[in-house]
Amino acid sequence: MKERVRKALLTPSAPIVFITGIVLLAALAASESFRSPYNLNNVMIQMAALGLVSLGQSFAVLAGDVDLCVGGVISVVTVTAASLMKDSLSSMILTASLALLIGIAVGTANGILTSLIKIDAMVTTFASNSVLLGLALWLMESPGGYIPHAWMKLTEAKIGFVPGPLLILTAFVAISWFVLDRTVVGFHIRAVGGGEQSAYTSGISVMKTKIAAHAAAGFFAALTGLYLSARMGSGDALSGTPFSLDSMTAVIAGGTNFSTGVGSVVGTTVAAFLITGLGNIFNHMGISTYWQYVLKGLLLVIAVTAAALRTRFTEGGR
Repeated sequence: MKERVRKALLTPSAPIVFITGIVLLAALAASESFRSPYNLNNVMIQMAALGLVSLGQSFAVLAGDVDLCVGGVISVVTVTAASLMKDSLSSMILTASLALLIGIAVGTANGILTSLIKIDAMVTTFASNSVLLGLALWLMESPGGYIPHAWMKLTEAKIGFVPGPLLILTAFVAISWFVLDRTVVGFHIRAVGGGEQSAYTSGISVMKTKIAAHAAAGFFAALTGLYLSARMGSGDALSGTPFSLDSMTAVIAGGTNFSTGVGSVVGTTVAAFLITGLGNIFNHMGISTYWQYVLKGLLLVIAVTAAALRTRFTEGGR
């Protein structure tokens, strides 16, 4: 029993689960408006966007890289959806497929630049993000366009009392967990993240693995853009701006470490819930949104510190 408790406490996601539990209990006790069923349902719907893009970011970070252009992909996809999507089912399917292909193509290009040409992932994806944001603003200078009502209703769907977006997120969390923890692709991603040279000498294609990881990040960013277009009912070239930082915060706070290949998509999802919940709590308390950035930064520092202490404790116990 003690050994099981010890292992649970040493899992990468343990610190963020503990912090989230404390914050959630405190918020539920302190704010009646926060704990209302309507608001809690709203938090679940809001966190689906950050949860989805953070899953994709997890693939890139576990492979030893970072993807700072997920925000740009989201912006381009919302603008594309609002520009091309019509009321017919075929139009919605074709536009959604095009959007996902855009995300995968951008991710693949980033993977090629980082692995084949050996450009640092932070530099590559930051530059890609600037290009994509500029393109999105050129296509749509101000929020607008048209999103079919049928597409918007996807975010309003429920099964019983459970919001549809939460079910979608849960499904992709399960799929991501399976891929990263139970397949050869996931093993390769973690191996490359733990050390490119060691992975290469073991017969793993570093280039193909990094391309796959970045393509996954692009796919999830595009999926997030489609979800946001349904939520907003329009396109917005600036809609993806906060997601590059927020997704990085969620991944690192969730226990995924750079250059180790160690991390959990469950921890990432819990961190996404915490970040979204904190914004909601601050709004109910009437605190300026500027302080949310301060708190996100502090959260990142605390999470990284906790991860470092956990790693030191684990190594010291061996």
